Amino acid sequence: MSIRSRDGRAVPESTCPNDEEPSELEVAVESTASMLRARSLFPFSVGDENERDISEEYEQWATHLLVRSPAPGSVGPRTSIARDWRGMVAFVSSRARKEQAWARESVGGLRDAMFVLIASLGKSAISQGKRDAVMQQRLAALTLAIESGSIEALKKEARLATLAITTVIDEQRTDAEAQARLLRDQLASVGQELEETRREGETDPLTRLANRRVFDTSLGRGLSLAGAMKRPLSLLMIDIDHFKKVNDTHGHPNGDRALKAVADALIRAFPRRTDLVVRYGGEEFAVLCDSGLVAVARLAARLLDAVRALRIPLDGDILTVTVSAGIAEAKPGETGEELLRRADAALYDAKRGGRDRYVIAR
Repeated sequence: MSIRSRDGRAVPESTCPNDEEPSELEVAVESTASMLRARSLFPFSVGDENERDISEEYEQWATHLLVRSPAPGSVGPRTSIARDWRGMVAFVSSRARKEQAWARESVGGLRDAMFVLIASLGKSAISQGKRDAVMQQRLAALTLAIESGSIEALKKEARLATLAITTVIDEQRTDAEAQARLLRDQLASVGQELEETRREGETDPLTRLANRRVFDTSLGRGLSLAGAMKRPLSLLMIDIDHFKKVNDTHGHPNGDRALKAVADALIRAFPRRTDLVVRYGGEEFAVLCDSGLVAVARLAARLLDAVRALRIPLDGDILTVTVSAGIAEAKPGETGEELLRRADAALYDAKRGGRDRYVIAR
């Protein structure tokens, strides 16, 4: 009768004839080999050990006892080898001590980690004012389970403590999300107020057009962009004709009505988002356009027609006004001050030429 090793080789199960009872030594050899092989089926690796290497070493010891093959790690001839009982016992004992030490260290580390976790959670709950009785009860029960050493009790209390902690964390998350929403709403409100303040600082309060500060910034940027993109940039300087007479005759409130009416006509004449219409100061306006002289002159003519058609209601009367405009297209390398000076000169030429007209700068 024979048994087979893990590599498939036939190994005698007993060294006595079939009609004889096996000796106690033979029974001990076979039983010990069976236990070694059982351990090889369920190896216990420690640290970075390889389970296959451990399994093979158990198998080698089992085969050594059965057929007297060389013991693991031994050297010498393969014939007439005595069974190395001491070596086998030393191997099994060494494995047992190593596994026991690892288990104690792991359980001890787990206990220490759990105690630290409990202490941290307790401090966190107190520091945040979370004196939840259920959570405190579960942490206390978990502490007792750790001290008892019962794995089943530890598993049970760990599940219950996890549930309690999760509940508290969910409540804290809900509170935090509510506070975050409130903070976002407050920040959005502050941001909106800041944006409105910024716009107010850049807007003429009477006409609601951009103011002189915006114009000064945009003129430099527009010239830089026009030079980089190789595209035209034109400037119109516009002035309400005889505006001082309007104020002197009809009063400043009616003069403000005339300013608002002309501002509205400017917005309608230059509706593109790329057209910047500003109140430059007093009764004077300015327009920056990313178009050449031909297109801008056509828009200026439309503006003059629109202003002529205005009928501004006064107290029992109707006011009509006209405007004059000077147009200048930026030259390569020209500064904002130079462009503004040429547009201003063209505006004064329009006024000297009879007003209610536009003049293109040279």
